[in-house]
Amino acid sequence: MATTIERPARQDHHTEAQRHADEFSDRFEWIGRAGWLAKGVVYALIGVLFLRISWLGGSDTEANQKGAVEEIAGSSFGSILLVAMAAGLALYVIWRALTVVLPGDWSGRALLDRFGYAISAITYTTVLVSIVDVLRSSASSSGDEGEDRLIEGLVKDTLSMTAGRWIVAAAGAVVIGIGIAFVHKGWTRSFRDDISGDDGIEGTLTDRLGLVGWIARGAVMIVIGWFLGLAAYRFDPDEAAGFDDSIRQLTETGWGTGIAVAIGVGFIAFGLFSIVSARHRDLQGPTND
Repeated sequence: MATTIERPARQDHHTEAQRHADEFSDRFEWIGRAGWLAKGVVYALIGVLFLRISWLGGSDTEANQKGAVEEIAGSSFGSILLVAMAAGLALYVIWRALTVVLPGDWSGRALLDRFGYAISAITYTTVLVSIVDVLRSSASSSGDEGEDRLIEGLVKDTLSMTAGRWIVAAAGAVVIGIGIAFVHKGWTRSFRDDISGDDGIEGTLTDRLGLVGWIARGAVMIVIGWFLGLAAYRFDPDEAAGFDDSIRQLTETGWGTGIAVAIGVGFIAFGLFSIVSARHRDLQGPTND
């Protein structure tokens, strides 16, 4: 007599888990949307700083997250804007931390997504700390070293280790790989997988801003990875660069200035993309679907 294997229970369990994931996401999605708005403002300001450095005669302000915070602080009603930014970024950090542990898949691409969300949470926590420092009028005690000096110091320490050159070279390759993935995400418009419900002109605007913005993010990551590779090849930590130094080094050549301007425009586009798409994002846990 043949034995019939029944599997509905497993399917029901998966359906129940997905229902809990959807309920959890719906409960906290407002946190993610507010955070995306704040992130958009930061990227748009970084883009403006890129343009100021590469196109409008330079600037003493660092073209990175810290520089964006300082730019806001120096504007009219700067403190009020920073408080609003701090609130928004705090919500974004909370959301990114939640997406690391949201119900969903825990293998394959989803696991990589969770790792990326954790890195994002850490990154924007540092931006939040910078804002708090400025609000407490103590930025000089903790922020003078700057992102690029920190990177150079880290690369210098790594180069002094056994096989340090290979570690820095591998880090550069990873950063370039991330940049290529960002460019691919923009070119193929796969960022659309996380956005729905924006039709007509709004949808077209989201597509175009996302295309330009993601490619620009990828381009600057490729440039940073390239300079890490140079640091490893020349055994010179001064070659390593973050956002700010990368743009400044690009502007030292004629063709580099054009690239820097394009990246600046792209970062502004990404900031606007984050703002425009915030209310249409599908804020769910990572899946392999």
